[in-house]
Amino acid sequence: MQLILDVLPDILKLWKNVLPSIFVGCFLGNLFHNTVFLHRLGRGMHPLARLGHLPAGCATSLTLCLVDRIAAYTMLAELKNTGVIRAREVVVSYLVSALPTGLYFTIFFFSPAVIASLGCRTGAIYLGIYLGINLMISAVGLLLGRLLLPRPDRTQEWLDQSRETVHTSWRDKLIAEARRTIPSFCRLAVVFIPVTFLISILLHTELVHQILRQIDPILRCLGLPGPVLFVITTGVMSMIVAIGTLGPILQAGLVTPAEAVTALLVTSVLHYLYEFWSGGLPTNISIFGPKLGGKVSLAALLVRECATCLALGLMVLLH
Repeated sequence: MQLILDVLPDILKLWKNVLPSIFVGCFLGNLFHNTVFLHRLGRGMHPLARLGHLPAGCATSLTLCLVDRIAAYTMLAELKNTGVIRAREVVVSYLVSALPTGLYFTIFFFSPAVIASLGCRTGAIYLGIYLGINLMISAVGLLLGRLLLPRPDRTQEWLDQSRETVHTSWRDKLIAEARRTIPSFCRLAVVFIPVTFLISILLHTELVHQILRQIDPILRCLGLPGPVLFVITTGVMSMIVAIGTLGPILQAGLVTPAEAVTALLVTSVLHYLYEFWSGGLPTNISIFGPKLGGKVSLAALLVRECATCLALGLMVLLH
């Protein structure tokens, strides 16, 4: 009972932040199926979508990633449910979305903390590597799209959407799509709430601490100084915590800038595994369903870990 009380504040905060985004994504996904409004909204990402042979709806989702990635992924799910896109387009779009999502997190979350803790030069190097990793993930998605997806007929897409908007007023469309959104949102929430609750309880058990104890000897093999091991261990659950903890250690001269960046990359490898179980997999299962949600989560984890390990290897070699 005490464990439930301990995790409840974090869970309520998660639901408060994520559930409204899911609702917005459901609404936009339904709205796109019947209007050209979001088609026009997605024009900013059309060049990126065209490179990966993605349809116009996916371009809109990529644009939405610059504002709210959960809403963007929920929109993808709604487009699939309405038959606008298939499962392959969902997986490719998810990978390509790493670039706009990375830009969003860099601007609004990472940059202030990184520059304040690591300084301008070291911080800029880490942010450049972080964006480079997201660019690599997006490039893999674009390559898969060109290999696996046919080139969409965009003229026909536009004509279809235009014909659908002729006979109905905007007011009627908004009311109709809002009514359609509520059942879709309820189906997602019924899965999302219990899954995230159970996973959060699991992650606060002794199992997580046992895993961290097993990882400790591996970290020592990298030759990183003692204080960095504490940064990595505490940062597994939050990269912002790792960055904040590393700042005073770097300023005290206990680690070099190269060791600081390497430590953050090692932390990222472990953090992505934690994030996969704590947020990524439960959220994607609730949005896309068990089968497609699992595929999307595993594909994203595999590509992200490979890109991060590649960057880590380059840092170790250059150091």
